Amino acid sequence: MSIEKLQRVLWRVRKRNPNERYITNLELKRAIMIECGTCPQTYWNNRSALKTLQWIKKKGTKRIELTGLDLTET
Repeated sequence: MSIEKLQRVLWRVRKRNPNERYITNLELKRAIMIECGTCPQTYWNNRSALKTLQWIKKKGTKRIELTGLDLTET
């Protein structure tokens, strides 16, 4: 797992859901499966890394908020 892969995951999410701030867990899971792999542990590790970087936040049980910090950080 690298920062570049995490950036590509969020790029893929934004490509499928343009101009949306809130996405479903399934959309995030699809993007991680395409970019990083299909193992369940891979999904949880990448999701955890995105939360640690504060690039996503949990909103309820089925939605995730894209914070946009990945676009502003250098």
